Amino acid sequence: MPPRARRVAELALVGLLVAFYACAVALNLTDKMERVGRPDLGWVTDGPYALPTRYDAAAAGVIWGSRVLRINGANLRLSDVADDLAGFVSQTLGTVNTVTLEGPRGRVRDVPLTVRPLTWGDVLYTDSPTLGLGAVFFAIGVTGFLLRPFAASSWALLAFATFYGAVLATALLPFPHTTALRAIYARLAVGMVSVVPVHVALAFPVGHGALLRRPGILWWLYAAGLGIAVLQGLAWWNEWHGLWRFAGGGLDGTMLLAGVLLLLSRSLLLSVRGRDPLVMQRARIVLLGAASALPFVLVNFVRNVFGVLLFDQRVAYWPLGVCVFALGYITVRHDLLNARIAVRRAVIYAGVVTVLSALALLVIALSSFAVAVLLFPLLYVWPEFARRLDAWLYPERAHLPELIRTLGEDLAAAGSVEAVLDALATAPRRLCGALDGVAFLLPGATGADARVRTTDPAQTLDPQRLSDEALIRLMLTTRTAVSRDRLAIDPLYANIKADCDAAFDALRADVVLPMLRDNRVIGGVAPGRRTTGDVYETPELGALSTVAQQAVQAITRIEATEELRRRELEFADLKRFFPPAIIDQVMARGGAAELPRQRKMVTVLFADLRGFTSFAERVEPEEVMATLAEYHAAMGRRIAEFAGTLERFAGDGFMVFFNDPVEQPDHVELASRMALAMLADTRHLRAGWARNGYEIDVGMGLHTGYATCGFIGYEGRRDYAVIGNVTNLAARLSAAAAGGEVLITARVRSALGEQYATAAVGEMTLKGFQQPQQVYRLVPGPAANEPDRDGPPAR
Repeated sequence: MPPRARRVAELALVGLLVAFYACAVALNLTDKMERVGRPDLGWVTDGPYALPTRYDAAAAGVIWGSRVLRINGANLRLSDVADDLAGFVSQTLGTVNTVTLEGPRGRVRDVPLTVRPLTWGDVLYTDSPTLGLGAVFFAIGVTGFLLRPFAASSWALLAFATFYGAVLATALLPFPHTTALRAIYARLAVGMVSVVPVHVALAFPVGHGALLRRPGILWWLYAAGLGIAVLQGLAWWNEWHGLWRFAGGGLDGTMLLAGVLLLLSRSLLLSVRGRDPLVMQRARIVLLGAASALPFVLVNFVRNVFGVLLFDQRVAYWPLGVCVFALGYITVRHDLLNARIAVRRAVIYAGVVTVLSALALLVIALSSFAVAVLLFPLLYVWPEFARRLDAWLYPERAHLPELIRTLGEDLAAAGSVEAVLDALATAPRRLCGALDGVAFLLPGATGADARVRTTDPAQTLDPQRLSDEALIRLMLTTRTAVSRDRLAIDPLYANIKADCDAAFDALRADVVLPMLRDNRVIGGVAPGRRTTGDVYETPELGALSTVAQQAVQAITRIEATEELRRRELEFADLKRFFPPAIIDQVMARGGAAELPRQRKMVTVLFADLRGFTSFAERVEPEEVMATLAEYHAAMGRRIAEFAGTLERFAGDGFMVFFNDPVEQPDHVELASRMALAMLADTRHLRAGWARNGYEIDVGMGLHTGYATCGFIGYEGRRDYAVIGNVTNLAARLSAAAAGGEVLITARVRSALGEQYATAAVGEMTLKGFQQPQQVYRLVPGPAANEPDRDGPPAR
């Protein structure tokens, strides 16, 4: 069945169970509304058995479940019981009838009852306890199902609570006077009740293999319950004689007893031979609940099979509450309370409740109004008592906030991811008294490699293989804590339980908690067994989860700090090549690591000083360096202004290119304008140089074409360069240019158009090029709109 169709079928089944119980309540209410105010005998029959309908009848000795022998001395005939009882009820009010009953353990007695109208007080006396108990059962079943929806144990609890609640709601429907719908419903409820303990025995304390492998067995089980309901109807038709008596009442009692005995045997076996501590503890709780169901089961079995009533059947219903509460508790809670502390708490609460009950009885004896006065201080004292009791039973929890704060400070002071993991691995020991602790990061969480740290140096774990474990994959999928206890009792994990247990053993852990960042699991912490032997409860797991998230924040901070440091170093490295505007764009795209080596169209400018060699021979080195510094500063400002990329300064020359690493659609124009601006700056510099007797000028070459762009060199010493003929040709043009001259190729002139003035130089044969090159001179002038020293020219 597809998952969606299966879920729709499950929801429909839930609705059917809820409707089944609601129908029982509706039938009960409509019956009472019909009968209240009309003459009533004081009892009704369920087969051959009597059920009291009035408080005076119960007080006179009509026992719930006693067998009716005679009415006014005449034997009761089931075939005529409807007519007989109708005749008695139609008698004048005040008529006294004598009913002969066979009570507990075969005791026979005559009970005189007066016919009188049924009152709502009678209804409340006889119906409200059982109807209320059934409502409590149903509420527990629905609550357990809502908290653990669609689990095998939730289905069993819901079915148990629904059918038993329905039986309690229909227990006092007068069978002879009822409609066909009520008769069918009552027998159907009894049939389902007789088989539902088998369902419970298959689902508790843990799912039985038969239920997990063949879930269709439940359909056959409840089909058997339907068959028992049919047999009960036939037994009534045949007046409960001979084999029909056993088929109608004995079979359902036998099935009910068999189901409870199966539950008892499974619980007893698992409570002493369970492989997991949690399974054993759950089995003991179910064992207590199954034992509490025995009174009802035995009374029902002995009455239906042997015709002997042991005691009033109403008393037998109440111990069922312990069974329902036990099943509901272990359904809702996977992480049971520590047995040692739970026993202490139970003993203390029992003692306190006993004292309070005795005090209440004493107060009632003095004054019934004083009980209300006692409620007010009790509403304040009891929560305070519970708080102090928890503080006494769990003294270590009082220190959890301080310990969490201390661990948070340690994590905040950690300077590396390894230091964070070391602090996190010690958290289970410091918070919960764990014997061991493991903290790990999964591959890709902080870099490519996985990492793991333990509190025991002798414990060796392979961090790379850890992420392949079924336990860790389960944590990745659920994004919640995974414990041994949960795997031990949840049938969903039966196929991977062995692999997960092996991973728990390798980690020496009882639970694994995830480290979440952006709702994604990046690692986890695995606390080991506690020195006290107690299980991890919600407060301890919550504290560990808090510390795990503090570790995530610390790791995020360290990563951010390292990334900031890396980007600062990268920024400083890129400043050697790119102007600030280009660097911002490069860093926004991911930094230098995102700059691929690629082939693209670029424009290259070479510049070289004329007369620099003779100048350097004639003046002191300090003057040479000062002159170069002045020249480079002026040229550097223009490179940054026009967003060019500086490949290198080489003595008195430098190379700048455009259209890489960022796109510059007007790269030819930018290079040309920069060249003209540099010529203007050089003219101003030459005026000062001339006063010092320096004959220096600059020559430039400009070409555009395809080249390979990217980083070259090695770690710690690299350059960003363009490689190709475009750079060679620009260098040759620069070498051929006279002082104050910018030589460009025909391709540059074509890209510039008519807005820049150029002059033809002619064909030049350049070193390294076999074919002559058509060369032009870029001429400063009005067409070029020459820039001044303070900024670029207007476009």
